[in-house]
Amino acid sequence: MGAVRFLSPPRERNPRQRFCAGAKAMSENAIAKMTMRQAEEEMACFRKIYSIVRLLDLKTIEENPCYAPWREAHPCTRCIGREALLCKGQKSKLEHVGSQIYQATARYVEVDGNPYVMEMIQPLDPDSDALSHEDKRLYTDALTGVYNRRFYEDELRHKFLTAGVAMIDLDDFKLCNDTFGHEAGDAALCAVASIIQHNIRSSDMLIRYGGDELLLILPMIPADDFARKLRLINQKLSGARVPGFERLRITSSIGGVLSAGVSIEEAVKLADKRMYQAKRQKNMVVTENEPQNVRNVQSPPRPTVLIVDDSPMNREILTEILGKDFQLLEASDGAQCMSLLKQFGSGISLVLLDIVMPDMDGFEVLARMAGQDLLNDLPVIMVSSEDSSTVIHRAYELGASDFIRRPFDARIVHRRVTNITRLYARQRRLRAMVSQQFYDREKNDQILFGILSQVMEVHYGESSHHIPRVQRITGILLERLCQKTDRYNLTGADRRLIATAAALHDIGRMAIDDRILNAPDLTPEQKAILRTHTILGEQMLENLAQYQDEPLVKFALQICRWHHERWDGSGYPDGLKGDSIPIAAQVVALADAYDSLVGKGDKHLALPQAQAIAELEAGTYGAFNPLLLECLRDVKDRLAEEAGMDTPAPPEKRLLFDETSLG
Repeated sequence: MGAVRFLSPPRERNPRQRFCAGAKAMSENAIAKMTMRQAEEEMACFRKIYSIVRLLDLKTIEENPCYAPWREAHPCTRCIGREALLCKGQKSKLEHVGSQIYQATARYVEVDGNPYVMEMIQPLDPDSDALSHEDKRLYTDALTGVYNRRFYEDELRHKFLTAGVAMIDLDDFKLCNDTFGHEAGDAALCAVASIIQHNIRSSDMLIRYGGDELLLILPMIPADDFARKLRLINQKLSGARVPGFERLRITSSIGGVLSAGVSIEEAVKLADKRMYQAKRQKNMVVTENEPQNVRNVQSPPRPTVLIVDDSPMNREILTEILGKDFQLLEASDGAQCMSLLKQFGSGISLVLLDIVMPDMDGFEVLARMAGQDLLNDLPVIMVSSEDSSTVIHRAYELGASDFIRRPFDARIVHRRVTNITRLYARQRRLRAMVSQQFYDREKNDQILFGILSQVMEVHYGESSHHIPRVQRITGILLERLCQKTDRYNLTGADRRLIATAAALHDIGRMAIDDRILNAPDLTPEQKAILRTHTILGEQMLENLAQYQDEPLVKFALQICRWHHERWDGSGYPDGLKGDSIPIAAQVVALADAYDSLVGKGDKHLALPQAQAIAELEAGTYGAFNPLLLECLRDVKDRLAEEAGMDTPAPPEKRLLFDETSLG
């Protein structure tokens, strides 16, 4: 018998039965004892699923067990034939040779009483279904579906492959989780994995290395193609959208090296270092063959630092320390500082402010900045040779973010400036995302209530766009009311909810017979029925039992039932008087009455604004809160400007009213 026997399939009486018996025997991990004929029959069955089936004798296993392509490519780092022989059991592995991946299984058997190893080898690609169920379970990341860290540790870490190795890290992933939730983070990881897999070869391997870090192995890829591939992946990720989280944007930092003559483990360490180089400015690619930062997009501008110091020498020293990584502006005194702040505004990322200066010292500059609300978004680091606790405490009390002593330690100055600019930049991004979410929510609310308004207006023949106008007028009146008095303790959120709920003030009319709603003249009985719309609207909302604790529903209930009550007790349905009427209902009542007079679809029937206000003040349409009538007069010019807005404009950042009024 030769050292290695490649046996041709013999004739078999029952192949299916023979194969199943062989597979069952292998799965049981028991020592198989058979004759040579039985071994040949079993191997014939295994050739139905494996490309190569070998029977290795003891001499071959000890001296030269390697499959030819592996021996030619590199020394085998793990000989499963020898392992199976030693443990008298079964071993398996994945072997990577160039761009090809092999699945190999070796099993100890005794043939005619002599030790052998039966070895089965199957070429496959990483996405092939030929992987065993056990391998898939062990080596697949449950979230993304790519290879997991265990696959790297078991099958790649100590391999010597000629391949491109890249570490991919998602930028600001923690911020994404904190802002949008871990569900969004998981969705982002899945989207990233999917995009990368669609842009690599079947022989390439994508591994979830840990958290938001992905490891990419590209066997036998030329250097130029490697760099282009990483830039392409970076570009695809930068333009990606995360399903279910449309406001979430993905960017990545990528570091890559070519592995040749070193283990994959060593290549990963080098790629990791280059990835951290890329993360310094984010959304970048850094490779060993392109030491300069390789970008798929224009690099973001460097943060701008304003240096304020009357000493030219101090300004020169700070310029030397910071000039490489920051854009710099200089001011020689406090007045020039305030002028530059006014000129550049939010374009300035940080101020380095000397304390001791003529005319206007640093403390006065800081106080003026605080008075102009500049310190909310603009950090200030105070600089001084004085280090007494009194000076330092005063700086912090006035709003300084940090304090640096002279003489300068270059590393400390650079690190503190870098850390604070990054911190404030993240805060600005977070506020921007929150603002965008607020905007999207408000826009969706407007769309929803716009649809509801159209349904209601079509149903009972109300003048076009009456409901959105009532919402806008309500918001304007509430804003002015809170400027004049704090009697009603309305927060910004309360005002927004009341303005939103105003759309539902006449929802009860949908339960009234159309013949009554559209009748030109109503009988006393029909008028009595029409008045019940206040109670019917309240009942509609009370049927939403699961939402009774929601503030929006509470305001809507008040508005529906009591928006026809009047200040002197002459209204309906309960005859409430004065401030016993909820303020939400009072404001909506006045907004409703005002728009009913000036906003009629037939312009010939609409009253001039001055006349409408005069009749409301005279009590022609019932008595209203005198304070609210004052508010109406105060905002008449603003209402006149918006009179032509029959449809609400898409919300800007002020939405229904200025965000600054939200409190």
